[in-house]
Amino acid sequence: LTSQGSSKHTLSTHMVAETNRKRGPSASLAKSRAAQKKARLSAKSQQCKIEEKFRKQGGYGKSVVSIHDEPKGGIKNSPAYLKVLQRCGGGSKLPDPKDRAGAPIKGGYPLSKYPVNVLVDGQRASWLPDDWAQVIKNTGPGGVYIGWMSPDGKFAYHRNGYPGGTVEVLVGRALTPLDGINGTLRSLDRAGVSQKNDAAFLKNCLTAAEKKHLLPASKFHFGVVSARRANNERGIEDIMVVDAHFRIAGVRATWYVDADSLKDYRKLGLDAVVGGKLTPARNMILNDAAKKGRVAVEVSDDISRWTYYDVSKQDLRGQKTFDKANQALAGTKTSVITPLAAAQWMLAKMRASPDKPKLAGVFPTGNPTMTMGFAEYSTQHFILGDFFVADTSPVRFDESMSLKEDYDFTCSHISKHGSVLRCNRLLLTVRHYANQGGAVDNRDKAGKKERENIAILQRKWPGVFKMNVKRPSEVLMNWNGQFKQQQEGKTAERKQQGSVTAKGRSATAKKAERAKKTPKGLTGELKPSTKLKYVGNAATASKYITARCKRLHGKTIEQCLGMAYKDASGNERKYGVADLKYDIATSRIKA
Repeated sequence: LTSQGSSKHTLSTHMVAETNRKRGPSASLAKSRAAQKKARLSAKSQQCKIEEKFRKQGGYGKSVVSIHDEPKGGIKNSPAYLKVLQRCGGGSKLPDPKDRAGAPIKGGYPLSKYPVNVLVDGQRASWLPDDWAQVIKNTGPGGVYIGWMSPDGKFAYHRNGYPGGTVEVLVGRALTPLDGINGTLRSLDRAGVSQKNDAAFLKNCLTAAEKKHLLPASKFHFGVVSARRANNERGIEDIMVVDAHFRIAGVRATWYVDADSLKDYRKLGLDAVVGGKLTPARNMILNDAAKKGRVAVEVSDDISRWTYYDVSKQDLRGQKTFDKANQALAGTKTSVITPLAAAQWMLAKMRASPDKPKLAGVFPTGNPTMTMGFAEYSTQHFILGDFFVADTSPVRFDESMSLKEDYDFTCSHISKHGSVLRCNRLLLTVRHYANQGGAVDNRDKAGKKERENIAILQRKWPGVFKMNVKRPSEVLMNWNGQFKQQQEGKTAERKQQGSVTAKGRSATAKKAERAKKTPKGLTGELKPSTKLKYVGNAATASKYITARCKRLHGKTIEQCLGMAYKDASGNERKYGVADLKYDIATSRIKA
């Protein structure tokens, strides 16, 4: 491990001097967390041992027991009791039933009347109605069973799938996570997500100068890009968690969705509009925010937590393992916040910066150990598309891209405004590649679309992107790479010029002349004299790509290289070898 982010492209010290608070890892906090972890593991181990013991002894001595059958030795010595204790975080005793996650939100069967073999659980299903409880009972063979207690005291073993006695049969309809939204809200509140904690976070984690740039919720336009996720259980669950964060913050987001799913999203009580494909939807959010005079905030539909790690950069030089980073993490104070507080904080940081960036984002992975050795803020690093704040700017997404569009957007902002602001202590908890809908559906198993979009990046931003050898179809971004490539090109040009002696041209000059005849990068059958033919097989080609390819028809490669054309943003560019290879690879032209 090395300490990273220490280059000149990190923000000046005024950004990290967040009052005179102590921001190093706390030994007492690390000790407290270690004790909590030990309690959780101990409870899990004890529960497994007791359940194994009960099973060996034959449990109740029969295959089925009712919720009224008291276990041998009493309920507190039973597998079910220890199971609930484990799911409540361990410790010496259970929290009161009303304080457990499984308790009814409102109404419900009186907890004092619960049968002896039923305990309120420490967890709760996302679809469970407010007046139902999630419970655990001991089973005949000595194990445990998770079930649900109805408002009139009936025990349901199943949600659905059986002819009678299931939760959905008793309720009289199919259930979704929308039915359990209040349970989700309560769970987030108990995890520390609240307007009160947001206020404390903003007070403690901004300087006096930065607080002058705090804006109210009404000044932000929150947009969520989503597609085909409002008609399946997992998708609805993710959507409800994101929406619950918005509800707690007191903001109303707009959901930009596919046309076919519009009604499904609106059935969930969301403000949904048709956004179309990924990059057009992203641009719609930016344009809608601009029309309203608001700051744009783009949010993924599968974020379950925003966490700020309040710690200064740790010196990890010479470390070959994550041990020291994990030790620092164990003692780091954290704030779990709403997306509104995250956006307010990021915008205040951005507007207070002397660099005046217009785009702010979060650390690109969800592993907090990885951020311990980074500078707290960086100005020329990749801004993840899952959650970012875009201040007023003409920069828009390249709609010819179906993947990697956030890399291109980052580069466009750096090129236009000189910097971005990546907040390396703000991390997201998300579900990504396994999700149905959105960018995931734009990928293909062969990786062709990934390669096509990477080719666009490398053409638009030469020297900035290289392939990630550890992760196929991924790239590494280094904004300074373009300047290195430009310098190498100038050095090579000087060498090629050579020197002319009294006897005539030098060998270097002759070599340079030969290089001019065959442009760098042309290999195999691609010769300067090769004629090109437009075939137009790629149905998804952008208008500007189609236009430039048609201009190539009937010309030689030598005639086409250097030809001027305008990209999707209207910027004039020169047609190069990378463009040629891309157009051939995507079957738009043939050589």
